[in-house]
Amino acid sequence: MGSKPKKSDYQASEAEKASAGVAKAERDYFKQKYDPLLQNMRDQSFSDDNRRQLRSRANADTMQALTKGTTFADTQATERSGLAANALTGQMGIAEKSAGKIKNTMQTGVLGTARGQAADAQSGMAQASRLATSDALNRAKNNNLVRGAKMKAIGKMAKATATGYAGTSDSKLAGVIGDGLTALDYAQRAGY
Repeated sequence: MGSKPKKSDYQASEAEKASAGVAKAERDYFKQKYDPLLQNMRDQSFSDDNRRQLRSRANADTMQALTKGTTFADTQATERSGLAANALTGQMGIAEKSAGKIKNTMQTGVLGTARGQAADAQSGMAQASRLATSDALNRAKNNNLVRGAKMKAIGKMAKATATGYAGTSDSKLAGVIGDGLTALDYAQRAGY
């Protein structure tokens, strides 16, 4: 067997000492400047702020979309509340899913940065601006539009019928009043 290695054989060279000094200075700088930011990011990733904001936005978007142009008749329609509940439930589900993705992205970003990897700079609130509109919300909005169009058509038919019975000189109505037709027939024949 040979002899033990000499202390001079495994001592660091001047270049290695300089490299270690630079690495220690970089580590100290990172600890001083970025550790507080990473701890803040870590704390934010465990909070429910993003979740609350996304849920609030989903609720506001749904209510704004479904209450625009509401009439008294709309408030009495029982199916309207069911459609609104479906739309709101769908939007809340999307908000929950997005909040989970944001939380996971923030937490993995903190872990990756602590390990020296690049972090994802997106805080996740940009995702809130792209909050998807659910099918239920679109269905409810479309039902509201159809209901409004039907009410408008009924109003026009009622007006046409009423003016026709009142003896108006409307030439469109003159040929159809009094022959036993329904109000819808009157309106259609009159071109309303």
